[in-house]
Amino acid sequence: MLTVAAASLVVWLGKPWSALALTVTSAVGMINGLWLEGLLVGILQPGKARVGRGAVTLLISRWALWALLFGFLYLIRSRIELWAVIAGVGCFLTALAGAGMTAAKRAGREE
Repeated sequence: MLTVAAASLVVWLGKPWSALALTVTSAVGMINGLWLEGLLVGILQPGKARVGRGAVTLLISRWALWALLFGFLYLIRSRIELWAVIAGVGCFLTALAGAGMTAAKRAGREE
């Protein structure tokens, strides 16, 4: 929701390309966070760590997604503002922190 609100504000300011950069940056961060969570759940099991093809493929996919994002941002660099990309990262990190606090509260109730 924070990303949508921020992107809406940037569009309202008359910078649709910057809003796109903000949204895509935040989306890639969120997707990578979810993939990382899945990767860690698969690897960090009790007993011996299991690093299979799926884990390696997921790790490579995460890096490829970041590379595509930076390639895209490089191609449209003349149309976007740097602060929009920084705002996209900020939205992602805020969402990540919020999810972490929610998970910590849930873990506290289970004990």
